[in-house]
Amino acid sequence: MLILAGPGSGKTRVITSRIAYLRHIVGIASFRIAAVTFTNKAAREMKERLSPMLGNDLNSLSVNTFHSFCDRILRTEYEHIGINRDFTIYDDADQMSLMKQVLQDINLDPKRFPPRSILSAISGAKSQLIGVSGLSSQSTNYWDEIVARAYERYEEMLISNSAVDFDDLIFKTYLLFRDVPQVARTYQNKFAHLMIDEFQDTNIAQYALAKQVIQETSNICVVGDPL
Repeated sequence: MLILAGPGSGKTRVITSRIAYLRHIVGIASFRIAAVTFTNKAAREMKERLSPMLGNDLNSLSVNTFHSFCDRILRTEYEHIGINRDFTIYDDADQMSLMKQVLQDINLDPKRFPPRSILSAISGAKSQLIGVSGLSSQSTNYWDEIVARAYERYEEMLISNSAVDFDDLIFKTYLLFRDVPQVARTYQNKFAHLMIDEFQDTNIAQYALAKQVIQETSNICVVGDPL
């Protein structure tokens, strides 16, 4: 179900009302319902609105940002992705520091190849579900080759530091579900309904992940601004 709604028209209310309907009228257990949005503030607001509707059932409902939703999955299934359960999530400053070290390691001048620009290119690749090998094979010019080299070293250093960046949370969860079907089925069997707020902000990786989560039932409801 795709619901189009402009700013201030009540997109979040649609999501919360539907969750209450599924729980109280349809009889879906709250732990089988997941709702995702894009900011911690939006997730808190959704929980606040749901609290009087669901009472104690709210505790077993999954209401998260895309990133926190994936963070929980990866810390549970960490053995399948080759990182420590207590992995660190690198913020912007951490990524910049790491990229500067990357450029030094592969003998590139940061003035000629700005770390911020390379990080942006890598983020764009991950948001399109393109890994190191995929980016290397798609390189068509010198800049692409530079980004691919930096991407490879960047990933090596993230792994050695037991760290991920924010894009990895989505990308690695997608890869986990794609490559380890039994894990994917665990979550597909758990979540009977998935709802996405602010759907217009969804990128390729987030959309692909949403389809994986709800593959068994196809019960997905999204609300977005068409403008």
